Amino acid sequence: MSATSSSPSSALPTAARAGLVTALATWAVVVLPALLGWVSAPESSLGWWSGLAVGSAIWFLGHGQAVGGAGTAVSITPLLLFLGYVVIALRVSGRLLLGVRTRVRRAEWDAVLWRSLVPGYLLGYLLAAGVVGALTLLGSVRPDPVGVVGTLLVPALGLALVLVRPGAETTPALLERGVAALPGWAPAAWRSAWRGAKLLMGAGGALVLVSLLVSLGDVVRIQGEYDAGLVADVVLVLAQLAFLGNAATWGLAFLAGPGFSVAAGGLVSPAGAHPGLMPLVPVLGALPDEAAYPGVVWGVLLVPVLVGALVARHAERLLEGAARRERAGAVGTACALAVAVVALLTMLANGALGLERLRWVGVPVLPLAGWLLAELLVGAAAWFLGDLWRERAAARRSRRTGTTSPSKGQRVRVDRS
Repeated sequence: MSATSSSPSSALPTAARAGLVTALATWAVVVLPALLGWVSAPESSLGWWSGLAVGSAIWFLGHGQAVGGAGTAVSITPLLLFLGYVVIALRVSGRLLLGVRTRVRRAEWDAVLWRSLVPGYLLGYLLAAGVVGALTLLGSVRPDPVGVVGTLLVPALGLALVLVRPGAETTPALLERGVAALPGWAPAAWRSAWRGAKLLMGAGGALVLVSLLVSLGDVVRIQGEYDAGLVADVVLVLAQLAFLGNAATWGLAFLAGPGFSVAAGGLVSPAGAHPGLMPLVPVLGALPDEAAYPGVVWGVLLVPVLVGALVARHAERLLEGAARRERAGAVGTACALAVAVVALLTMLANGALGLERLRWVGVPVLPLAGWLLAELLVGAAAWFLGDLWRERAAARRSRRTGTTSPSKGQRVRVDRS
């Protein structure tokens, strides 16, 4: 995937082909299992074209786009599938940019990038999305025209992740100037925020896995009631695994306090479980039964508080020796950025799985963001105050012994990598 010359016009076809390849790779991820499951189901009387249409509709769902038709509306995004698409876009676009960069002088790179590579890559992906959208016309559910354009979220995010790497050969000059204008502690804040977001999602995912293990018998029993063939069972399991990322946001909402809903009128939170009437979806067998929880369950709120302390610890290690004000700014910014990342993922994970009981599934985003930010800041403040106390205790010991020790109030050069 390298251009044959350094001119923008010659790089445009290369970028468009890369966009087409990316879309084809993401489409194959869902269409091949969908076809296998469709034709292997014992009750299926439709052919390959119907399976192709269903797989194409799932492809749009994986891009965060809604599909509907024939009294059906589905807008919930399989979060792990979406992230898998972004990884594919990241890999292909990264190879594209690196291949072209080796043939372009640094002074010409920005022009080739913005005039050719970015628009060409997105155009190739959009053309493929139009073809996939036409394939959904063979089935009963399809996206609206806006949903075809909305698929550009995946390649745009993949490109952005390639371009925002400071110091990389493919980083545009405009971005480098922007990074240089940020405070010295900004890179440490972002790295700590990214770690905090992963810890939060990991905590929610761990709660989901524990619930699945505890309720494994119920999940297997519901799965067996489908009485599908082996291949169809495997496809059904894969489909449910794609939604485990969504379930991780539910688990995190439980740990943070606001809770989550799976059916209309239902709520599962530390106050109690009122899930409502559930459809026969195997993985939903892991939901708790109707119950009111004792007050001690609210202790789960300490999990996000602990994550806030770990975020502060990580940021302070990266900024060891920096001024106290810089460390405090980095810790506060890291907490806010971690919450922002989680909130965006939660917004994407929310949606509908039908028009009745499952017309809204997910987490109230604003309450979740508010609770999480408060809890992270409490944990970060506790760590920061503890670190301050340790500094002063060390200073007192140094004065008593007549020795000197490096002060964390001194400004140091911060690593921007």
